[in-house]
Amino acid sequence: MPRRTRCARAWVCPPPRGRHCEGSSVKRRTHKYAAKQADCCFGHVHPSKREARRCADLHLLLRAGEISELVNEPKYYFEVNGRALVHDNGRRAVFTPDFRYRRKRDGRLVVEDTKGMSVRDWPLRKALFRACYPDIELIES
Repeated sequence: MPRRTRCARAWVCPPPRGRHCEGSSVKRRTHKYAAKQADCCFGHVHPSKREARRCADLHLLLRAGEISELVNEPKYYFEVNGRALVHDNGRRAVFTPDFRYRRKRDGRLVVEDTKGMSVRDWPLRKALFRACYPDIELIES
């Protein structure tokens, strides 16, 4: 009888969300751009180390009183002439930046998206966001 190197569960069904039984030789799925999931020192889980570092920096600015109203991953829906932009499958077009906060020095609302690698649709999303939300500052870090 052949010796099995994987756990019994790995033979039956694929593991949920990339988690495996100990001793399994099944590899975890990697991120499209090789980003590694990381936790910031404030307990949030982020899809990349760069985003986790930026979250920690923003929390320090929050404690120092330079920013307020810090929110992780807010959603912004695109609307043109009062009508929602909708994909062919019926889903609304949405932009989810990494952070939103209010700067204390000028009271302006700032949206920040942490980019390790620029993706193909980023210039279009950036232009749409700036057209739909002109009063919100968009920062790419």
